Amino acid sequence: MAIQKITSHIPATLFLAFLFATFSQSDSRLTAQDENNDWKTGQAEDSDSRQADARPSARRANRRQKPTVFWPADVPVNDKITTPREHFGFDIGERHLRHDQIVSYLKVLAEQSDRITLEEYGRTHGRRPLLLATITSPANHSRIDEIQSDHFSLAKPQDSSFVELEKLPAVMNMGYSVHGDEPSAGNCAPLVAFYLAAAEGEQVENILDSVVVLLDPTLNPDGFDRFARWANTFRGRVLNSDPAHAEHNQGWPTGRVNYYWFDLNRDWLPLVHPESQSRMTWYHQWKPNVVLDFHEMGTNSTYFFQPGIPQRTNPLTPKKNVDLTAEIAKFHARAFDGRKEMYFTQEVFDDFYMGKGSTYPDLHGCVGILFEQASSRGHLQESTNGLLSFPQTIRNQFSASRSSLEAAATMRSQLLEYKIEFYNDAIEAARGEEARMHIFSAPGNASRIQAFADLLLQHDIECFRLKENSTYDGSDFDKRFTLVVPTEQPEYMFLRSLIEERTEFQENIFYDVSAWTIPLAYGLNHNEIQREIPADDLVRAKLGQVDRLELPADKKAVAYLIEWEDDLATRWLYRILSKEMVAKVASRPFTVAIGDEAREFSYGTLMIPMGLKENKDALPILKRAAKQGLKIHPVETGLTINDGVDIGSSNFLTIQNPQVGMLVGTGVRFYEAGEVWHALDARVGMPVSLLKHNQLRSLDRYNRLIMVSGRYDSLDSVGDWVRNGGTLIAVGGGVEAAQRLMASNNSSDDASAGDSTGDQSTKDETEEDDNSIQKPFADARTEQALKLVSGAIFNARIDPTHPMFYGYKSQTMSVFRNHTRLLEASPSPYGNPLIYDQNNPLRAGYASQENQERLAGTAGIVIKRMGRGRIIMMTDNPNFRGFWLGTQRAFFNAVYFGDLADPPAAREESAIEE
Repeated sequence: MAIQKITSHIPATLFLAFLFATFSQSDSRLTAQDENNDWKTGQAEDSDSRQADARPSARRANRRQKPTVFWPADVPVNDKITTPREHFGFDIGERHLRHDQIVSYLKVLAEQSDRITLEEYGRTHGRRPLLLATITSPANHSRIDEIQSDHFSLAKPQDSSFVELEKLPAVMNMGYSVHGDEPSAGNCAPLVAFYLAAAEGEQVENILDSVVVLLDPTLNPDGFDRFARWANTFRGRVLNSDPAHAEHNQGWPTGRVNYYWFDLNRDWLPLVHPESQSRMTWYHQWKPNVVLDFHEMGTNSTYFFQPGIPQRTNPLTPKKNVDLTAEIAKFHARAFDGRKEMYFTQEVFDDFYMGKGSTYPDLHGCVGILFEQASSRGHLQESTNGLLSFPQTIRNQFSASRSSLEAAATMRSQLLEYKIEFYNDAIEAARGEEARMHIFSAPGNASRIQAFADLLLQHDIECFRLKENSTYDGSDFDKRFTLVVPTEQPEYMFLRSLIEERTEFQENIFYDVSAWTIPLAYGLNHNEIQREIPADDLVRAKLGQVDRLELPADKKAVAYLIEWEDDLATRWLYRILSKEMVAKVASRPFTVAIGDEAREFSYGTLMIPMGLKENKDALPILKRAAKQGLKIHPVETGLTINDGVDIGSSNFLTIQNPQVGMLVGTGVRFYEAGEVWHALDARVGMPVSLLKHNQLRSLDRYNRLIMVSGRYDSLDSVGDWVRNGGTLIAVGGGVEAAQRLMASNNSSDDASAGDSTGDQSTKDETEEDDNSIQKPFADARTEQALKLVSGAIFNARIDPTHPMFYGYKSQTMSVFRNHTRLLEASPSPYGNPLIYDQNNPLRAGYASQENQERLAGTAGIVIKRMGRGRIIMMTDNPNFRGFWLGTQRAFFNAVYFGDLADPPAAREESAIEE
């Protein structure tokens, strides 16, 4: 998305009192109760103070006293810049700011200060603007394009030697509140912007000369506003510190997540959402030197800044990066020590998963730094460290922001030189690799290979398409379904992190996932060749490239065929079904004449019969689908070339129009629910009714019901619905609820009689591995962590003839797993379409040998009959974080073809009875 300059301005209209209280580094901090008492006193005097402070003379007098408890005593202020209190009508921290309030204030600062320009770089799912404030000295602003170009050149070894480093400022990105219910960061952002706009003196001027600040005030505006509404709704005139008070206990879903209930701090790598995609536009135009990532943690903690646990740093992260992080930490320590504020560093948090705000920069010649502040989760809350107030949390974030600015200015030369060193080392490392080219392919799935190209391009990774169909090292590649990525390129280190399949680690405990290999997640074939492909054979890939196809009207066509392999087909099938048209799916392969060519079609091929009155308006829809790149074939005869499967055969099964409901609400894991909602709503364009599980009424209008992990109330009505013919799709931990449902309904399914309904994982996760009755307490957490599966990738065998895997070319699949649940296979050989590899289940990431042995040869997807309906149990989350496209397609198949997944004998008997 192109960055658009904001041209509208909102003048400051509030001229309220600006209360001032000073503090120096030797002062003890203002206690939470003192702040609370100040607010109550201020409320009682509110009317008189507003009238008095509206006078210009009062405003000027107040300004000379220095701003608020947050303000450093020795820093003067420019009288012409509107203060936060003047704009908002209350002090920072007195109430939770909304995103629109922050936006309006930054616009005012940009209008008043020649240090700030403001850009809108995108919009959220909820259509809220994403803002980037560029803050630096007026002199730097006058040559900002040159500075940006030079910074980009530092990442290109062939160009970096021409940059004059002594004239180049460092670039720091300050990102606040990627988790919307961690509000001290977002509420601190206007204060940091005011500081950089209005503060005067040698120290601030040196920072502005030495640093270009890219300030992103709210990385997650949708979640931020959700939480602000909650906290402000339950704030009384007298602050309530009781942890049980509603203000400190959010409703469902919480403000942590974005519009579709995703954790945006995990989206820096997969780039599923517009917030992350839009950020990459300016990020790789600038390629900053430092990225600050501000968070909150539990109320009973103190303050954390990196470096984190040294042994849990990703091995691809250069040692120099760790050293620079430690050097910057000294600036934070001095600031917090001066205020007698408690903090910790090398504990809990790690730098392994390279898709978070504090880790993504580490493989781009940058230093990413995580900050975690104990959360008041409201305005005032009791903690083991005393009362914790919202203003207190903001002040700590402000302190860390200022110490970071000081560090960047002081270490400017080191940071710039490190960036050059990083990219030079990356090129040298790439030259040492045997593989010169990586070839990725997705046979039959042009949309998938383009999605992969889009991801790489957004990460500034060079990639190419083939000009012609080609053969390399004995393998044939179709140019429509192939992407070529050279090893030797500046972003080699990040490319390596995307494609490596690591199974050995310095330490086997992970704060997040241990593997995220993108080609496996996307279900791609990956070939490495040890020679360069000539440039004349390649054409540079383009973002969002679509091969627009033409589908001429064919009056002789008795049907149109759509190959189900292409991801685009999932969206257009629903367009057809939603118009009450008839679509069928092939349950057997067949060969038919397309023009003069005999063409083979596989399981899952869609067929749109044109002789039906319901389909008289199908052609315009099919033409639009072709223009978006979906390959569609007209068929002029119902006779096929092979025996038995003609176009009118009963092996073409009618597809039911999915009417989908999903159980949501308190107790349900909103991450998984959001992944389902996003997959169907945003990707397929299929509406999903979000049904509160504790308020279920009639389910008659739905033929598909989805349950993800969660604690559910009585599911009696769900059991009746399944028995009457519904298809229940249980995902992840939802299989446990589905198993209890089957047990309570005393299922006597002829296809799965005798199946165990228990979860075998519970006992295995907790039982001791020896007979000792005493172990060191200090080792307990580590030992338990080693027994977990912390996000690893496993090999599985699938049945491409099964409706769950229509459209899959291979009999193997890579699945993501972050749990130890096991499903007992159905006695029916038709009810287990996915089995984990018997001999080598682990593909990438960490899993103990014990867990690998337990998993080997077990079923990952099980279909069970219950009355006239069925339950599809997918123990692994096929929609993980929205980017596991290889398994997400199986989930779409469950939605579209779930009612066709019964064993063939059962389905045929039902047809005879009818």
